[in-house]
Order: sequence, then C-alpha cells, then structure tokens
Amino acid sequence: MLTIPTTAWRGSASVRVLRRLLCRALLSLFFAPLPGAAEAITPGVTHDPAHQLMTIADHGGGLSLRIRYDGRCLLDEVRVGGRNVMADHSGAWTGVKVDGQWLTTLQNLATPIVSTTRDTATIRDLHFTAGRVQFTETWRFAAKADRILWRIERNYLTGGSIDEIALAGWDFADLSTWTGALLGHGGVAWCRLFDQTNATYGVHAGPVTLWNRNESACLRIMPHSPTGGHIATRFSRQPDGVFTLAHALSEDRLVPQHGQRRFLRDRQDVWAPQSVRPGSVAIEFTLQALDYEQAYDRGTLVHFNGAAIREILHTIARIGAIDDEIMGSNGYYSGFAVLHEPWIAQLGLAMNDPAYLQAYARTLNHQRDHAIGPDGRVKSRWSYTADDAMPGTYDAHGYYECQWGWLMDSQPSYTINVAELFDFTGDLDWLRSHQPSVRQALEFLLRRDSDGDGLVEMTSDSHRDRKGSDWIDVIWAAHENAFVNAQLYHALRLWADAEEILGDHDHARGYRERAAQLKARFNAPTTAAGFWDDARHQFVYWREPDDSIHGNNLVVPVNFMAIAYDLCEPASRAQGILDQIESRMQQEGLFFWPLCFDSYQAGEGADWQFPFPVYENGDLFLAWGETGTRAYAAHNPAVAVKYIQNVLDQYERDGLAFQRYLRKTQTGAGNDILANNASTIVGLYRNIYGIQPKWNRLYLEPHLTPELNGTVLKYSLRDQSYEIALHLNDYRIAVDGFALRASTPFALAVDRETARYFHGRGTTPSLTLTRGAANPTEVHLHAWSHDPTATRRWSVTGPLEGTLLEQTLASLPPNTDFQLRRDGVRTDRVRSDSQGTVLLRFPDDGTRARTYALEPLPASN
Repeated sequence: MLTIPTTAWRGSASVRVLRRLLCRALLSLFFAPLPGAAEAITPGVTHDPAHQLMTIADHGGGLSLRIRYDGRCLLDEVRVGGRNVMADHSGAWTGVKVDGQWLTTLQNLATPIVSTTRDTATIRDLHFTAGRVQFTETWRFAAKADRILWRIERNYLTGGSIDEIALAGWDFADLSTWTGALLGHGGVAWCRLFDQTNATYGVHAGPVTLWNRNESACLRIMPHSPTGGHIATRFSRQPDGVFTLAHALSEDRLVPQHGQRRFLRDRQDVWAPQSVRPGSVAIEFTLQALDYEQAYDRGTLVHFNGAAIREILHTIARIGAIDDEIMGSNGYYSGFAVLHEPWIAQLGLAMNDPAYLQAYARTLNHQRDHAIGPDGRVKSRWSYTADDAMPGTYDAHGYYECQWGWLMDSQPSYTINVAELFDFTGDLDWLRSHQPSVRQALEFLLRRDSDGDGLVEMTSDSHRDRKGSDWIDVIWAAHENAFVNAQLYHALRLWADAEEILGDHDHARGYRERAAQLKARFNAPTTAAGFWDDARHQFVYWREPDDSIHGNNLVVPVNFMAIAYDLCEPASRAQGILDQIESRMQQEGLFFWPLCFDSYQAGEGADWQFPFPVYENGDLFLAWGETGTRAYAAHNPAVAVKYIQNVLDQYERDGLAFQRYLRKTQTGAGNDILANNASTIVGLYRNIYGIQPKWNRLYLEPHLTPELNGTVLKYSLRDQSYEIALHLNDYRIAVDGFALRASTPFALAVDRETARYFHGRGTTPSLTLTRGAANPTEVHLHAWSHDPTATRRWSVTGPLEGTLLEQTLASLPPNTDFQLRRDGVRTDRVRSDSQGTVLLRFPDDGTRARTYALEPLPASN
C-alpha cells in the first residue's frame, strides 16, 4: 500500500458558515410564507420586463431557473425539486479572470437585448473588456419536457492570456447543499474533503450530477461544445462558505498550475493560464432535476442497507479517480495513484458506472504509453510530487518508483486490471492494443525466476536490505515472495484466457504452463522450498536464499489470495486456514480482518512498525474485503456476509473516511482516504450476489445466505439493463425481454431476438434460442450438465403464437442420437452433428408454455 505521513482530520465547518446557516434558519422561521402563498412555477418561460426578470421551468416541474438582467446577468435562483440551491447575492454566471482579477456577469453590465417565446429565451449583447481581452456573449435557453437547455455563445473580439475561464460558474449556498458531485470520468467531488477555505479540485471532465443523500432531487449538468475544445471543471470552497463549480472551455487541454496537483488545500488557481484567440466558441448545458432514488435505484437489497451501499459507491469508491487518465485507490485528496493494486478495474463492478470504466480504459492507455519501460518494468506509483519517489525515478508524467523499494506487484496488477476491465467493456480492439505491453510486463517478472523453480524473485535477497517489494511496502519481504507470486499466478491465468480470446493459443498455453509450475512450488512445504507451513497451517510470506522462512505470522492477504485465486491445494487447506482466521477474529472481536494476526520478527519491517500492532504490522485495512469475501464465499458465505455487515455498520458511524483502522481501538486513522475501503462492497456484488461480467456475457454465481433470500438487483452492462432475482438455489436474469432461470451458476447473453445460455463457467453457449418476434420469453433450466450421458430438461414460456422458436443445443457428444420430449411426450429422434450441436425449430401453436427434454439414446450396434 502507499505509506505516507498522516495528519489529523481537519474540521469542515467554519464559524462563519455556522452563523450564516443559523441566520437563515431564524429568517425562515419568522418570515415563512403562509400556507398556499408559495409562488407557482409556470412551465416554459415567464418574462417580467419591468423587473428585468425571467423564469424558465421544465414542463415536468422538477427544475426552474430565475434569471436577472438588471445591470448584471445571472441565474439567481435554481430550484431543484422546489429547493433553491444557489448562494445569496450570487448564482450562476460567466466570466474570466485576467491579471488576478475576475470580470463576471455579476456586476456592471449594460442592459442586454432580451427576447422570449413560450419555451425559449435569448439574452444578447453582453459586453466585456478584461485587460486586452474583449468579448461578447449571448445566452439562449429552451424549456423541454424534463430538462432545460442553456447555451452560452462567446465571441472573442481580441486574443490574449487568461488566468481562468468560467463558462459557466455556479455558486451554491454552502457545502451542506450537496453531499457531492458525481463526475463524468466516474470520480466524485466529495464536499466532505473541502475541509478548509479555498480548498479546490480540478478535473478534466465536464458532466456533473450534484446530489444530497437527504434530498429526493439531484441536479445533473451535462455540458458539450458544438464548436469543439476541451471542457474541464473546478470546485472550490469560498472564504464565505459558498461552494463553487466552474466549467472551462479551452482550445487546448488545461494544464495544472502546480506540478501534477489537481487538489489544492488553500488556493484556487488549480489551472495554469491559457491563451485565447479571436473567434467564437459555444458551450451548451443540459440541465435536469432527477429523482435521486429513482436515478440510482439498485433494486431491493434484502437484509443490507441499500442507501448506505449506494453512498459508499458514490463517495469512498470514487475518490481514487483523480482525473480522466489518473486513477487508483488513494485519490485526489492525498494526491497519489498506486499502480501496484489489482482491484482498480474491479471497483467498477460494484460502482456500475460506464463512465468509470471508460476513464479507466484511458488511464491504462496512459500507463501503457508512459509508465512502462522498454524492458517491461511498470513503475509502481504516480503522485503530485516526487516526495515519495526513489531518487531519479520521478518523470514528467508523475510516475515513479517508490522510496521503499522496487515493488514488483505492479507487474501482475497491470495485467489483472487490463484483463478484468476487458471483461466489463468487451472491447477487443482495446484489449489487442494492450497485448504487447502486458506480455512485456509479464515477461519482466517471469525472467526473475533465476533458478527455474516456478517462483519469481524480488530485487532484494534479504530483509536486511530493508527494502519493500509489494503493497505491504514497509515490511521487508525479499527473494521469493508469496504475495507477488500469488498475484502473478492470478495474472497468468487471466491473461492466458485473454490470449485465447485474441487467437494466440501458443501464448495462452505457455502462460498456463508457467502458472501450473508456480502453483506446484507455491504449495510445496517450506521444507521443500515452497510456502506451505504445515505446522502452523498457513502460507508464509517469503523465503530467502538461505532457506530461512519469514512472515509465518498469519499474513492475511497472502493466505486470502492463495484461496481466492484457486492457488491453494488441496482444498482442505483452505478450510483450515479460513477456520483459523475466523477463530482469531472471534477471540479479538475485530470488525474486519487485520493485515496479520501476529507480529513480524524484529528487523523484518521498518523500525516504526514495532511494537505490534501498528500500521502494516497488524492494523486493519479494508482494501482486502473483496479478496476475503471471495475466499470465504465458497466455503462459508455466512462469514463473508457478517464482515460485509460490519463494514456497513462502520460506514454509518464514521463514513469510512480513513486510511485504516487501529487494531487496538478499531477506530479510523490516517487522512490518506482510500477508495479500496469500498472493496468489501465489491465483494458483496461479486462473491455473494455472484455478479461477474465476462466480455461476451453476464455470469452469475451467487453464494447466498438465507437472510438474503428475495434480493432483486438492477444492474447495467454494455448498454443493457438487467434485473437479477436471487433466491436460495434459484437464480433469474432478465434483460431485453428474455429471462433465464436456473438453480446453478450460469451466464446469459442477449442480442436482439437471440438469447444464449452458458452452463456454469463455460465459455461457449450450451443453449441458444432465437424467437421470431420481440415477445417476452422465459427459459427455465430444470436439469443441465456437462455430462454427455445426462438428460437436459428445460421449459420455455411466452406468448409466442404465430412465431417461430429456434433452439440450438451445443456441447453435446458429436454424431449421437437423442430422444426429444415435448411436454413429456416423445417426438422425433434427433442426431447431433459433428460439432455436437442439435437444432430444434418449432412453429408455435399458441401454447404459452412448453417443457423439453433431450435424452441420449444408447449407441446402436
């Protein structure tokens, strides 16, 4: 993980803001309108020329804007679900900052030309002179059924240097107006983190959805530029407590003013000055008031607090998305992105936001192009500054090698993230673009198996070198490191599958062979040069060339990864490890798993890692929640569910806004807030609910406990909206008018009028149905097996009268006779072809539901 100095959490509310809130409350008490006296908002445009006011409202009544043009021009009221969210004496405006001074539409404007129709309004001839830069603006508004369009056209009459552009700026009342803003690259501007005056965050993304978890309505602002250019967004906490959002439109991508910093704690000049040229630019905002619960409805999450899950995934999970091409776990508040973490793509599984996945694809492209050396070495970190860097390694893009040592888990982490992101996006061309770099990254590590035993070695041979080699960066793991080798095993298997998909069977076979060799040596006892400590019934952390064993203090990530990645064998070992861990958890009454249960030996870590427990020598890091729940899910899902609930309870107490939790007190510590604190929620979705997207299908492998019975999830994948209903041993996926139901794990892919059923983890469809018309169709798999001698039974339900239903069964024994039954009645015999497929075609006769059975017949002599 990232080890940096920690400081105390700063308070987020100033005395001045509290006074202002108190004054507002008192005023609303004494001057509240009488019942029935509230002003009704008329849909469309209402113009009051005498008072130089306009109101524009969408036709659904969710959003209204009030515009003043009385010597200024601004949106002084923006009502979202009836609530005015703008600051007093300000609102939404445009402007520029030149030579350190803002020139805005908030003051000293000549009266513009205004024209209106029932649903449109235009404000022309807004004139500005800022130093040598002169420009005019036209604002155009249009009220639609459920949104309002605001177009700003700016004509630069002269060019010059501009400190900052606001097209437009939004001054919201204070930091309590919104919980935060969901951003167009999958990140978040979390108001909690603007914890002192002038705190500022800048990001190269335009779309914004502002929400308050205690309000029913949220505000979505979607900008685009008809004239082209780059859109960026700045968020700032003003000295008077106002919360400002400012969009910028520039010809070139904005550059951070202070090195790589996107977050400034006490100043607002996050962007470097830019030059403008004479000419016209335009930006158009689509403004919507949305029902927050409806827009972000995750379904019926039985037993768990669905609102808490949603808020974790809207806040903690997203803070690692620093910028459009810079994403990790640590986030913009601390200014680090760690490349040696394998779960960055995986966070998108639970987040379920395509913007996050698209931005992470661009992030991996950036890493491929700038963080990987010609020899395949993947630099382990990115940061605002070189403070954490090994001398001489910090580059112009912000990537570097860590001060604590050469962290080798960046090699498998890059591979794992590429492979898992591909499963979410299904983008074959993108995967192919990473094929050479992933091969380089893997080969760099595989070359470090100097003795050919299957285990790769670190750059340091001894803990006495006092160098870290993986995520646990201030524990001096050396030589053959089980942590890195476990991740390498997982990466090799994932990438072998990717090579198979890309058509390179030779590389796929080679990677699987290396994985098998690694697995055999990994599971060997410590007395035979492996990692298994039979006396302690655990995998040890590392071994050194003198055959000394280190990290036999029940290091949790090492043992969890061995089980979760199917590396541990025989299976009885896994159960023993998990039972031992759970016994220790109950003895101590811990709410979450620590990095290790017992202390390292003196000298095996940095001096300040002692006495035990402290930091990486025994504290609790939520990053391993997904891996832990994966390890327990197949063996004892009730344990996984217990720790998921514990994390949700902890969120309700403190928001999970910490780096870690102290072993002794179980209280949060460290302001390097980690996005991987949401890892346990990823585990809920992946390992308990069983949602595991694959590149061409949605795979479902639940591990439910009785209290989760009846869960219904809403999930989107590649522009399709799924409903997933979960009961014990009864799972159903519905999408695009098809539903498929089974009692065992399966995958489903639907393309227009064709549905494909994949049995278990199979990579090719076992049953394909094509309907003749877009009628709702449900398929229930009653009995299905990979056993060629087994009978397959299924039923099809739907109003299919007058249509043709075509069914193709695959993965059957080739050239084999079968008896087909329809509704229990024998019909024709059918024979599989040389590929092991059988085609059934039936014109529907109006029967709403039919059952089918395909029985293998004895081979004839």
